[in-house]
Amino acid sequence: MKNVLKHLIPEPAIAALRGMEADLKLRRETVHQMKRFRRNYARRGSMRQAHLETRIIFFTHQIEKGLSHTDFRYGFGKGVLAQLSPLLESLRRIDTDIAHNDVYQTAISSLHEYRVRHEAEDYDLSYAKAMFSAQVWDEAAATQDRTGGDLVIRAADKTDNAKLTFSELMEVRHSVREFADAPISVDEIMPAVRTAMRTPSVCNRQPTRVHIITNPDLIRKAMPLQGGFRGYPLPPALLLITGDNQAMMNQDERNECYTDGGLFGMSLLLALEEQGIAACPLNTMLPMQRDEATRSLLGIPDGEFLVMYIAVGHFAEEVKTCKSQRFDADTIVTVHS
Repeated sequence: MKNVLKHLIPEPAIAALRGMEADLKLRRETVHQMKRFRRNYARRGSMRQAHLETRIIFFTHQIEKGLSHTDFRYGFGKGVLAQLSPLLESLRRIDTDIAHNDVYQTAISSLHEYRVRHEAEDYDLSYAKAMFSAQVWDEAAATQDRTGGDLVIRAADKTDNAKLTFSELMEVRHSVREFADAPISVDEIMPAVRTAMRTPSVCNRQPTRVHIITNPDLIRKAMPLQGGFRGYPLPPALLLITGDNQAMMNQDERNECYTDGGLFGMSLLLALEEQGIAACPLNTMLPMQRDEATRSLLGIPDGEFLVMYIAVGHFAEEVKTCKSQRFDADTIVTVHS
């Protein structure tokens, strides 16, 4: 009967019916996904341990970014410290083995670096001391943990990147937010893009698109819309990775552009590193108004999702960046045997 109906009903009618069915599924499944996200993301005020740790990592990273600025600003981050302090206290109350909590210890380590940098110049830290309990403040003074803070990146150390193994390249790559003054050209960027074209994608449909922005005025207007590059000089160039939904075939693939674009983005970051080009990936999960403003500014087609920016430029002779301590691999693996 099914085959008979297929022969009797014109293909355009079948396609229209399938489209209506897909629209209903898309709406239902998007709402289902939204509810799952809403139940689990790290809302402000949540006392779930994983949520506390997520927010502590975020604010630790803000401190590390402040420490890494070439144009260091003493007294930075008062708002960040004010939010970090109660999170640390809450985590202390929940985790009975806080001495072995890597998230907590890295936060304390970053706070230690904050203290050391300021105290070396006899900068008045009474504002910071007043925000934290005596126990946390003393821990920040005494800790021997050095997983938080900043590290130095030198252009001279990047000259042999092309000779490194994959593991070595992964180990030496860091996100760099300050670049040499020299401009970088499209011709210098394109070899890395060509290398990243070997990235796998869903059924080889290759939905990723790369917008290379070298116009300083466009970069100057785009960066405030992105929102995560404040305090740094504008990058010499900006890459915007997008995913073209025209390469998708049904509602089940509504998130596939982010998966494929993310894969491509990591390939591109490593290809840039291999060629001795500094880079930093930047979030484009923007509120609707800033998303639309970005699309308008850069002429992004309606069918493309924004996946990420990558700020790029030549390595400066010497610059600092965040340590960005990683989890131990064993802590993220679940074996289903």
